[in-house]
Amino acid sequence: MFHKPLWMQNWKQGKYVIMLFWLSTLYLLPYEYYTNAQHEAKYLHDTTDTYYSYHLSGDSPTFFPALLLIGLATILIGWERHNQSIDFLWSMPFKRSHLFLSKWLFGTVHIVSALSVSWFLMYIVYKTTIHAQYQSFTLFHLYFVYTIVTLIAVYTLALFIGTITGNIVPQSALSYIIVVFPLYIFQLAFPFFALHVDLSQQKYNNAYNKSSLYTENTSIIAPLAHLTISYDYDPHREAIKNEDGTIHAGPTYHHIPSAWTLLSPAIYMIICLPLGTYLYARSPNEHNGKILLYQKLHVYFLTCTSICFGLLGSEIFTDGSKSIPLHYMYFIGFGILTYFILQRMLKHKLSLYAK
Repeated sequence: MFHKPLWMQNWKQGKYVIMLFWLSTLYLLPYEYYTNAQHEAKYLHDTTDTYYSYHLSGDSPTFFPALLLIGLATILIGWERHNQSIDFLWSMPFKRSHLFLSKWLFGTVHIVSALSVSWFLMYIVYKTTIHAQYQSFTLFHLYFVYTIVTLIAVYTLALFIGTITGNIVPQSALSYIIVVFPLYIFQLAFPFFALHVDLSQQKYNNAYNKSSLYTENTSIIAPLAHLTISYDYDPHREAIKNEDGTIHAGPTYHHIPSAWTLLSPAIYMIICLPLGTYLYARSPNEHNGKILLYQKLHVYFLTCTSICFGLLGSEIFTDGSKSIPLHYMYFIGFGILTYFILQRMLKHKLSLYAK
């Protein structure tokens, strides 16, 4: 996996996505941090009765880089299936497992490198601007650790999805869906099941908030989902209470998820990396172009997707109605429709232009 020809091949395939990843990371983190410092310094100098403020939402600067990493994984595996270059790669004198691991290591090195450079540049900005007068950089150390682990996990998952899908479209779509799945499935499932239980609005809200937090913690992006670094030196701002009950009275209004949330992306990596390596070496290339490479996965894919679209149809088209029969009508209708459409799609290869 350290062979130079493999790295050159990976660079040739993914160089434009890698360059975009570096540029977006440097822009969204150190550059934005610097421009915020310049803006705050000018604002405080030019106005009176104003106060320093800063806010960073953990998932905002990493959303676009995460999409680029999914794109990189799609190019390195999905595109080579699409244009049949995987046959050429497999004819090279390297183990197939090394081919997969070289792709993983290639992306991981760039993730760690880009974020480490951003980390260093942000520290320089912190030391040389107005931020040093009002902030502590300690929390940013935690932020970068959380971000590096999370993005490596997202990239690993996207590569793994490429070992069970036969085309760039299902690989990219399924990768994104699985990343956000725990964040949204609960919003669809809980209201549906709550119809069958007589709950007051207060009990409903309490159960929803408590249960959704547990569900979100299973997401691969759990460490960043609710991470915030916030400073506000306005003495008139009211105290706020976090989801865990912690009260912040200022000037710090941070929320750093527990280190236990790192278990979620770690588990994804522990499962997806060895399993992806195993499956890549045994890929049935005769099914390249299809949504899924393995026939045995069809029943699970059809069942899960039909349930999700059934819940989505039930949520959207009932317009807030509490009628159980109406919800079931849309749930069953959309579920059956999704099942038959996907069943037909699974039998055919997706045809996209490729040289």
